[in-house]
Amino acid sequence: MNLLHRFLVIGGLLVASHAFGAEAFEGKVSFALTSDRGHTQNMDYSMKGRKLRMDMDAQGRTVSSIMDLEKLEMTMLMPEQGMYMVMPIKKPVEQAAQSANEGTAEVERTGRTETILGYKCDELVVMDKGTTTNMWVASDLGTFMGLGGGGGPPSGGGLGAMFGGGHKASSPAAAKWEEVLKGKGGFPLRVISHDSKGKETFKMEVTKIQPESLPDTLFVPDPGLKKFQMPDLGGMFRHN
Repeated sequence: MNLLHRFLVIGGLLVASHAFGAEAFEGKVSFALTSDRGHTQNMDYSMKGRKLRMDMDAQGRTVSSIMDLEKLEMTMLMPEQGMYMVMPIKKPVEQAAQSANEGTAEVERTGRTETILGYKCDELVVMDKGTTTNMWVASDLGTFMGLGGGGGPPSGGGLGAMFGGGHKASSPAAAKWEEVLKGKGGFPLRVISHDSKGKETFKMEVTKIQPESLPDTLFVPDPGLKKFQMPDLGGMFRHN
């Protein structure tokens, strides 16, 4: 269950904005995520309508989650165990939306642009508590749903925090760059964080963008998996 808990921190509770509508990009975006220790992991981010799926390699295994914004549910897929879990996420999503409106990070739009994989990106700089993050954000890929930067379990921050994004994973201020994007429109194709000494602590870069029609079956558990009842974890996943 340790791997499951880690993925809940990293990729579960994907901070979902209701602004993610039918006009959003449909297809798959592939990322390379590099920590301050030089460890790189790959992730696929598949989007269709109001559904999102993340597939990430973790310790040699692929772990996946599916977000359904209509039902406000997250499904964790664990094919090696032959099971899946469904968790309500209304409460975490509401908390994430509130935290997005209470952000304290300084944000600068530099006016510079760069074309990445054929998409024009605007550069933004986010400064918070000694961490400086440069982002290159495209406007043609719908709304970024986040990587777990807020609204996650109390024990962890966002993906940026888990991989050295400038804050400890236990900090509620982790992954401020994610909070800047929540519900604002725009999709980051490159994110680089440095600490107060100029050391690179986190890098996320899109390696491939595939606009395509995705099958509905990608966003539901495989028929061969059995449903497992998720422990309550102190009421974190209750609707009310």
